[in-house]
Amino acid sequence: MNYSSARTLASLAGAGTLAVLAAIAFLYQLPSTFFPYSGGPLGLDLFALLLFYLAYAAISFPFDVWAGYSVPCRYLGECDLFPLYLGRLVRGIAAQGLVMIASAAAILVGGRLWGTAGAASAFVLALCATALARPYLHRYLSTRPAPPATPRAWSLAIAWNLAGFALSVSLPWCGVATTYSLLETLLGCSLWSLLGLAILPRIDRQAASLALYLSWASFGLLSRATAEPAGRPERWA
Repeated sequence: MNYSSARTLASLAGAGTLAVLAAIAFLYQLPSTFFPYSGGPLGLDLFALLLFYLAYAAISFPFDVWAGYSVPCRYLGECDLFPLYLGRLVRGIAAQGLVMIASAAAILVGGRLWGTAGAASAFVLALCATALARPYLHRYLSTRPAPPATPRAWSLAIAWNLAGFALSVSLPWCGVATTYSLLETLLGCSLWSLLGLAILPRIDRQAASLALYLSWASFGLLSRATAEPAGRPERWA
């Protein structure tokens, strides 16, 4: 097995694990089991979103290390000190967590105050903010400038994420007014991004990459699990 094949295997294992877990949680409505309350202070909702993100980060961690550290060390001889790699990885995890939790909190507040229309408006704003933040996040995670993207690629990526949110929130067991119903919606968005991995590259490969990055605004669990960014925080944005 060569380096490329080894990275692909690691990313497929990570993406497959996350996709299966997301599908099980979505279909069996597990968020309502772990976060059954409704109402309450916003701080409690933020804590629930943080726990959800930490669970995602913990599941992703061994696959990140496999793809981003073990594979380059074994096949390319690029064996950095593990604490240095771990520091870069934690830096990326923190940046992604901040964007995901802030976006989900904004959607939840919009949903509580103004219903689905308010949540959708908050999601549009979160998408725009995530898009505008890309150069700064890329500079934070990498020493290189962010690669430019065409307006067509941005439009396709934004439209794909909006379609996934609209479809997910319309399902009867999803919603935006409580933590558990919002997490159901966001799990649906993650599964929608999995479909995007099969469709968007046939239309525009850059749009497919941007759609995964923009899925941070909807807690995209597969946003950094593909072969290109897996285990490489400098390529997450």
